[in-house]
Amino acid sequence: MSFIKGNRNKEYVGFARSKAVDVIDIATVAQFTKTVVKLGTIVRTDGLPVYPGLEKHGFKHDPRVVGKRKAHTILPHVHTFISNLRAFVMGTYHGLGEKHLQQYLDEFCYRFNRRKHQDELFDRLLRACLEKEEIPISALIQ
Repeated sequence: MSFIKGNRNKEYVGFARSKAVDVIDIATVAQFTKTVVKLGTIVRTDGLPVYPGLEKHGFKHDPRVVGKRKAHTILPHVHTFISNLRAFVMGTYHGLGEKHLQQYLDEFCYRFNRRKHQDELFDRLLRACLEKEEIPISALIQ
């Protein structure tokens, strides 16, 4: 998730990306971060031990260890994102399977990143559908 400083130096969410992974380790986190975050950026995390390795890959690390404190006070934007994702999955799909997990995450991020531009949502969705390679039904129901 990226954060942007707005009026009066107040921080707000700029853009979010998610990736389904089998394991969270330094290599996986570094590879994902390199593909979605500009080198030299400050990466704010919850202090999980895999994140300090990002400094070796050209990022600055700002750990915010939650510990016994409430996560929504330490990383409020991340907490909001995860809460919205949980509501999306449980409210729309009532759970989901592993096979298409990345597509569900992509859909959620697409909607999340355009939540402030709802008037453009239909046109952007139509354009994305036209530009995206089609998936045969057999690939969806295997």
